[in-house]
Amino acid sequence: MAFDNGQVYIRRPSLSERTLSAFLEALSPLKGVFGDESINEIMINGPDEVFIRQGIADKRLSVRLSATNIQTAITLLASHVDKVVGKNSLILSARFPGFRVEAVLPPVSLKGPSMCIRRHARRVLTLDEYVARETITPSQASVVREAVAQRKNFLVAGSTYSGKTTLMNSILSLVEPAERIYTIEQVPELKVAVENWTPMEADPDQGVTARELVQTAMRYSPNRIILGELRGQEAYDWLDALNTGHPGSGATIHADGAVDALQRLESLVMMAETGIPYNAIQQWIGRALNVVFFIQYRHGVRRLAEICHLNGFDRVRGEYSATTIHYGESHESTPVPA
Repeated sequence: MAFDNGQVYIRRPSLSERTLSAFLEALSPLKGVFGDESINEIMINGPDEVFIRQGIADKRLSVRLSATNIQTAITLLASHVDKVVGKNSLILSARFPGFRVEAVLPPVSLKGPSMCIRRHARRVLTLDEYVARETITPSQASVVREAVAQRKNFLVAGSTYSGKTTLMNSILSLVEPAERIYTIEQVPELKVAVENWTPMEADPDQGVTARELVQTAMRYSPNRIILGELRGQEAYDWLDALNTGHPGSGATIHADGAVDALQRLESLVMMAETGIPYNAIQQWIGRALNVVFFIQYRHGVRRLAEICHLNGFDRVRGEYSATTIHYGESHESTPVPA
């Protein structure tokens, strides 16, 4: 309701707001779950089968949720993001304020319509908070600050649920306000504080790929190019951008260690099928990439397990030359096998 010159105006919800409200109403048995910020993930495996992730363990909820309600929620969410789900499109990737959603319909989903809903972090953790939680050590925090200040090209590696995006947001909070940042994500989760920020959303359903957006970035004059996740051919174009400028660029990548991250990056670059020999790709990575931050989640505890500084690729030995810092340890020079 608003007032203007004594007149009363009633603001009516937009179509998007009404659609979103109907989506939440379809999932009304989970109303309390959506409102509980300690719950990170809502996993709807099928009718009446709902789990939540809260801390370490997954917990099953005692709720009644019909297949009709789940399918209605999926259809409404698709409408909210201007997509269509149904006979010819059984998988939906979408988002709504504070959450990202992946949904699958039968017959692909064997138990009935299903959804996995992940809550976005509401705020950016500072490095000091990471140190207080013992996720990183004070010396590691200094290395991270140094890498950002010196505009090192970096990867944030880790497994699912390890906290890659949360760490990336913390790293991006250290960027100087005067810099221009161009981000690419399939599901927007990055939080960038600089004013001169251009966020882009890749959406294969709409014919827009991350690779195309990396190529577009070259014509947008960014200081840093940040990818929410490297997962395909865009790795080739991102590395090319690092070799032609844009120092301080970064990306996240799914991997189980610093070495695994480099090997996975090699594989992703090869997916572009450019014909570049394998050993040339390794040398290229050794020149373009400066540091890998590997964050690990184990037994309910997150740790910045490794910081791996790359110093090129040794063609004779067939391995990356690197300096590795493990959690709680000091610097040590270690060759990283290819």
